[in-house]
Amino acid sequence: MPSMRAAVVKELSHKHHMKQAEIARRLGITQASVSQYLSSARAAGTKMTESFPKIKIYANDIARRIAAGEDRYEWSSVLCKACKEIREDEAFCKMHKAESNLAGCDICKKT
Repeated sequence: MPSMRAAVVKELSHKHHMKQAEIARRLGITQASVSQYLSSARAAGTKMTESFPKIKIYANDIARRIAAGEDRYEWSSVLCKACKEIREDEAFCKMHKAESNLAGCDICKKT
């Protein structure tokens, strides 16, 4: 979920004072992607994180785990739980369909 990743990146940078290269290494993404998340050029997600505060709560937890040194296999279970829980929210599903022009999508209902 791009808005989740953007929130994690911002949390790691602002609260945990991690450098972009370190964030990229820990998340398995490029430094350029980190830069774009921080500048909101990629997956700004402001509307999404404001509409669904669970995204920010989970992102904070994931960032805290990453900053504490958990490896990807440890914190990714929280990410999976977050994605499943958020996709089960009917309001999220409706917003995602509208924002992404996915009129026939039913993936959220299959989780």
